[in-house]
Amino acid sequence: MDGTEPIEREGSSLSSSEPDEPIAYDRVAHDEHPRNDARQQLRAEEAEQKIRDGVAISNAVIVGRLRLRGTFEKAVRLQNVEIPNLIIDGAIFADEVVFRSCRLNRPIIQRKTRFEGGLSMQGSEISRAKFDDVKIQGKANFQSVRFRSKLDILRVRFFESANFWEARFDGWVDFKMCRFDGVADFRSICADEGFTFRICDFAGDFLFRGASVAKKCEFNESKFQGMIDFSKAKLHDYVYLELITLGEGARFAFWNAVAERVQVRPDQLQGRIASECEKDHAKAMCEYGLLKRNFEALHRHEEEDWAFYHFKVNERRSKPRTWARPWSKMSQAFEWLVLDLGCRYGTSPFRTVAAAAVMIIAFSLVYMMGVTLLPLEAGKVPFDGEPTTLANRVVIGLVTSVSAFTDGLGSLRETAKGWMNLFLVAESLLGTLVWGLFIVAFSRKVIR
Repeated sequence: MDGTEPIEREGSSLSSSEPDEPIAYDRVAHDEHPRNDARQQLRAEEAEQKIRDGVAISNAVIVGRLRLRGTFEKAVRLQNVEIPNLIIDGAIFADEVVFRSCRLNRPIIQRKTRFEGGLSMQGSEISRAKFDDVKIQGKANFQSVRFRSKLDILRVRFFESANFWEARFDGWVDFKMCRFDGVADFRSICADEGFTFRICDFAGDFLFRGASVAKKCEFNESKFQGMIDFSKAKLHDYVYLELITLGEGARFAFWNAVAERVQVRPDQLQGRIASECEKDHAKAMCEYGLLKRNFEALHRHEEEDWAFYHFKVNERRSKPRTWARPWSKMSQAFEWLVLDLGCRYGTSPFRTVAAAAVMIIAFSLVYMMGVTLLPLEAGKVPFDGEPTTLANRVVIGLVTSVSAFTDGLGSLRETAKGWMNLFLVAESLLGTLVWGLFIVAFSRKVIR
């Protein structure tokens, strides 16, 4: 690591100092500082000694390469400090480490470095950073940090929450073989390039709410145990979720997201939409609508039908219905019976055929029991004997049901007797409706 390249100074901004107590949700201001400002200059050796002694450093520029090794028993606090070359190599920090509103160029943190009291870089500006084989046993606070150039975070374990709230990433970000034991908070981040999480393990919630990513998001071979929250995110390119592993508690949220290229399978989403599990059907309806548009944009029509069906189910369940308005309950029951069970809201023509077969058989049983009430011509029965024999009952009932279902009452030359006319009328109306649903569902499949 001693043979690093010469430091390239950038004319970018420096972060202004902040109070000791972090502000939970405010952005950290960055003031422009001239290169030859009035801040004190410290040699790297002098700065290292102060750090070991637990002396806070503020408003300074460290000259030379600052290399931290070994064990540091006291807290490390730096504020508004510029470090052109920082290497933390196999160090152990027993207390918290704070780089507040600092400017770090090419920091390398590696080789089993441990932050037992946590690590905070809140409001700092970091260029070309690399974390490799690091354990952060306390809280990791990267709130409002600006990462310039590429960021590599490899084999890092976050024992508590990892806070990247409102962080800004100018280059590609690569998390590989990392583990998040607590909440991974990437809410409201802004990435000008892409994000990759490869072979990562999220034991807690993964919050990507309100994030904005210009290029791809890849989560291949990562494992999620809790919430995967993409609500209000602006994902402008492909999001790869098909190769992730989901634990029993994994849930998804896509409410109000802008995302039309999410590569995910229905079997991964089935029963895992958080709003649907919480019976917030109005919200779930919006999320399934987004998934429908997403699958449509990807020309995955079977998945689009799946999302559309769940969209309609949640739309039905979200409507207010009470027994004070009995017609609302009746319309809900009719919609469930005919549109849901009958054809899955036009997405399954084969379901329509099955529903037709069930109706035909059900009505044929009625006609078998009341065969003497049907309009039968004298002497014209399928088998020898009376119409009341079992063979004649079965055939007459089935033929009558098929005729009424397909052709309506026009197939019957005479009117039936008594109450049997009610069943014939009902079947003829249902047959007309079901065949219409079949034509719609079948045409929808063929046209696409």
